[in-house]
Amino acid sequence: RARNEDDMEGVLSEEDIPSIHQLHLSMDNGGRVKRTIICNTMVAYEMQQQASKSDGRQVFQICARTVEGKAVFPLSEFTACVQIVATHMAQNVAVHGGDEEARFSRLGFWSPRIKLLYARALTAYTQACNREGADPSMMVDEVFVTAQVSVRPFSLSLSLCAYPFSSMGTCQVRVCKGTRPESFLHDFQLSKDPRGLTRLITPPIADVILVDPATKRLSEGLVSNFFATRFDGRRDSDRTRYTDYTLVCAPLETIHCGALAERVWAICQRDGIQVTFGGPSLSDAVAGRWSGAFIVNTA
Repeated sequence: RARNEDDMEGVLSEEDIPSIHQLHLSMDNGGRVKRTIICNTMVAYEMQQQASKSDGRQVFQICARTVEGKAVFPLSEFTACVQIVATHMAQNVAVHGGDEEARFSRLGFWSPRIKLLYARALTAYTQACNREGADPSMMVDEVFVTAQVSVRPFSLSLSLCAYPFSSMGTCQVRVCKGTRPESFLHDFQLSKDPRGLTRLITPPIADVILVDPATKRLSEGLVSNFFATRFDGRRDSDRTRYTDYTLVCAPLETIHCGALAERVWAICQRDGIQVTFGGPSLSDAVAGRWSGAFIVNTA
């Protein structure tokens, strides 16, 4: 059995999984992240600071990455997330007499600034890739983009670094029973999170994967879609043929499919991969019948 509600090692049955209503929320996050705000599929982290009580100073960090060889970046979603957290900070500052909300709550304030910074940063990054002695992998790796923003004092910075692809890439998720609240589907405000679920998504946790209380099968994440893979080929197979695998997903009518889920369906159709919508079973995972699992979102 799990040693505690945050440790899923040794889980043998669905009964061992805590409900989202039961999770203890004052977990240790290493003193680095104080709060998480979600805007659609983007996630922003409030960084631990020595804040001044007189001005409500806060600093948030928003992360995203490019896809398709640096050709595509979710700029509109990224900018909307910056606007959401800036509005939240400005509202806090207003308690101390600040009047920044009218300025920083406008998307029109953030959009041109982020577009300009991103264009300049990507140009500088490309130039660095072409310098003599540069790591050749920088030319093929995607780019990880991080924004840090505060409103008092006003500060906006973007940093870029290589985001290397790993065929054995891993991430950590938390598993618990429940369904995704509707408030997670659109621009997210803290007032729409009475359970404090966003505090469960702090590094290194990438998302909370939910087990449907009715079917006892894994359904989706709070900000991502969840998939498992199953090997259905011959035992003597070398396991290299895509067609020997089946992708397992929750029934589409029970989940909220993000944009990247459509890409997953297209890849399966292109490569002849079978897809079943019965929902991934945790008992299958414990029995070793999964060959893998992954989540997708635009963050």
